[in-house]
Amino acid sequence: MTKQQAEKKTVKFETEVSKLLDIVANSLYTEKEIFLRELISNASDACEKLRYLSQTDTNVKKVEKFEIRIHLNEKNKTLTIRDNGIGMDEGDMQSNLGTIAKSGTEDFIKKLGNKKGDINQIGKFGVGFYSSFMVSDQVVVRSKKYDSESSFLWTSDGKGTFTIEPTEYKETGTEITLSVKKDESEFLSKWRIEEIVKKYSDFVPFPIYVSAEEDKKDKDNKEEQVNSAEAIWLKEKSKIKDDEYKSFYNQISSFYDEPLKTIHFKAEGVVNYTALLYLPKSQPQDLYHPDRKNKLKLYVNKVFISDKLDALIPAWLRFIPGVVDTEDLSLNISREILQNNAVINKISNAITKRILKEISDLKKKNPEEFKSFWKNFGPVVKEGLYEFNDFHDQIFEFAVFNCSEKTEMISLDEYVNDFSNDKKKIYYISGENKDNLLNSPQMELFKNEKINVLLITDPVDEFWMPMKMKFKEYDFTSITKGEIDIGEKNKSSNDKIEPKEDKDFVNYLKDHLKDKVKDVKISKRLTTSASCLVADENDMDMHLKKLMAANNQNISDEKRILEINIDHALVNKVKSLNKDQKDRFSEILYDHAKLMEGENLDDPKKYTNLISELVSI
Repeated sequence: MTKQQAEKKTVKFETEVSKLLDIVANSLYTEKEIFLRELISNASDACEKLRYLSQTDTNVKKVEKFEIRIHLNEKNKTLTIRDNGIGMDEGDMQSNLGTIAKSGTEDFIKKLGNKKGDINQIGKFGVGFYSSFMVSDQVVVRSKKYDSESSFLWTSDGKGTFTIEPTEYKETGTEITLSVKKDESEFLSKWRIEEIVKKYSDFVPFPIYVSAEEDKKDKDNKEEQVNSAEAIWLKEKSKIKDDEYKSFYNQISSFYDEPLKTIHFKAEGVVNYTALLYLPKSQPQDLYHPDRKNKLKLYVNKVFISDKLDALIPAWLRFIPGVVDTEDLSLNISREILQNNAVINKISNAITKRILKEISDLKKKNPEEFKSFWKNFGPVVKEGLYEFNDFHDQIFEFAVFNCSEKTEMISLDEYVNDFSNDKKKIYYISGENKDNLLNSPQMELFKNEKINVLLITDPVDEFWMPMKMKFKEYDFTSITKGEIDIGEKNKSSNDKIEPKEDKDFVNYLKDHLKDKVKDVKISKRLTTSASCLVADENDMDMHLKKLMAANNQNISDEKRILEINIDHALVNKVKSLNKDQKDRFSEILYDHAKLMEGENLDDPKKYTNLISELVSI
């Protein structure tokens, strides 16, 4: 050993590294446990490098078994992670550990040139190592490179300098020892470390073992591998059994039944990734909870990154469990940057299209299973129609709705093909349940003329239908708003000349009920009921207004229009009364319309008394 080698060197981190170290240690990662993921990933890379070299260079001794070992000493407050990978010499330590954002992994990949596809690497930026300082006061690294007889010791407290000196470390590979901070003692717990390994590094391709100092006292203690070391989603589909798919689904979804459908594919091209996704049979309990996030897990080369990434899949597919693994992202990229990352956006767009295609195929091939799926998740998927996106047409391929002319649900294409009308309209009415809608007074003319009306009971439809306005060349038209014109079928009623006495009665009601209604009209939609309420053409639909009011939304207090069936006995009875009697009984028509809408009356007793009295006149 030369004199120069024997000397202990104290070196300053490169320019601005001290500032960056503080950012890495305190701001880059949102969870402190991430430090272990980073160290395991670095250890995995070191093993992968030596594995690759041993296969491509006959001068490199082959390693019988690569492994990563984590040892805890609660008494000394240390956590040590060892690997038997490629190791580092003095130059490597100064370059890779002394310069933030300069990664030995990245340099190694560059040297491979066109052969880089033969090696599976995780890290790219080299900042992960410094996350150790989130939980430790001091980091000590001992390492011996595969082609060197010398070994070196690197030490730093992360506050501006580090030292490098020769040491006695006989095994090829690297050992990193963290002096754990007093307030981070959870990371000296064996079960906690095993939990983190299973969460983030379960699919690292080399075995990971965790031991504690007290294990040495237990002679019967059997060392067991913590990670599974095999990512099911990266296996060939033909080699995966149904039970394995189900087991993984149960693991990531918290469901214990079988998935409705398994979606497993690999994408290669502009962006490379593998996805294993599931259509569930059951609703998660928090499906409609306002804080519910998607549960899709993002991995980078088998290393867990996040399961809280909103940008990975639209909120209206938040019920889809699964994993996405890509090699086109850096392991160290922050969650905030991921939200606006071009690679993530491309992956999100592609897997969304694939999921929607699978749902469409399910409808065509297994109609009964689709019915069950749609009952559970249809209202959520239709949230995608309210958003501005490129997926509306795909959703319309399989979206189905209740309607007045069929007992089974129909698609919009079926409505257009089987129930087309002169006015090129898709008529709909919204409310709380199908039966009430079928019996609503606004439906009377449509039922008589057998004009199909969509019966909208999912609140989300009331938001996107007025916004979307059209399906192909057909306008979405609420039958509880504005004037009704169903074309040639009611042209005669449109052209009917109103007698003067009817006009006078309508004008009387307008004046008498001016504090309660916006207008009074002779109805073209009523055939058996005496009266009904509708919204003006430019006002909010009535049921939507109720929904928003129930959710404490600020809405304008628009009055509604009272429509009367001029041929109805009750209307004729009131119309025939003298002025004083009309003043007393005309409110019956307004209250009657409110009752038909399922609304409460201001004075129910007064209404019933007036009805009883009117019958006796």
